[in-house]
Amino acid sequence: MLRIISGKYKGRKIKEANLAFTRPTTDKNKEMIFNILGQYFADGTCLDLFAGSGALGIESLSRGMTFVDFVDTNNEAIKAIRLNLLALNIPIGATVSVHHQDYSRFLDDHRQQRYDLIFLDPPYASGFLSLAISKIANYQILSPNGVIVAENDKLNPNVSEFNDIILFREVVTGNTKFLFYRWRE
Repeated sequence: MLRIISGKYKGRKIKEANLAFTRPTTDKNKEMIFNILGQYFADGTCLDLFAGSGALGIESLSRGMTFVDFVDTNNEAIKAIRLNLLALNIPIGATVSVHHQDYSRFLDDHRQQRYDLIFLDPPYASGFLSLAISKIANYQILSPNGVIVAENDKLNPNVSEFNDIILFREVVTGNTKFLFYRWRE
């Protein structure tokens, strides 16, 4: 079981996506991410791409984001997201949307959308991370002051720049590295 560590839903437990290939973000790592981003948000939109259980998007809602799009291609992940939202009484519609869709197709279909916070946690060896950030940069899906938080294997090489989206911070914990991107100033 995962838990929400701060905000409106603090202490509430949510289910993990029951998949052999998912890596839930630990409470310690969530705390680190939000210490870097800022503990709480005053509104904003979030994209939880490769969402798994939806834990990062739900944590963002708990901390003040006003809307989250959850996207995953796996049936079990979508089921876990829906069950977690239901358990927290978060209705799909006004504050969240759940998309059972390939990440690339979602980005193509939502190229006019702007997000203040984007979480990317694709399968490490897939190559999807660079492809997703490239599309986000090309379509300008990240808002002008937005941040992308990407999770990757610590051994995978970093790409430091995508059409004016730049890597501004890297944190390695165990076998995982967290990459923080924003628009070049």
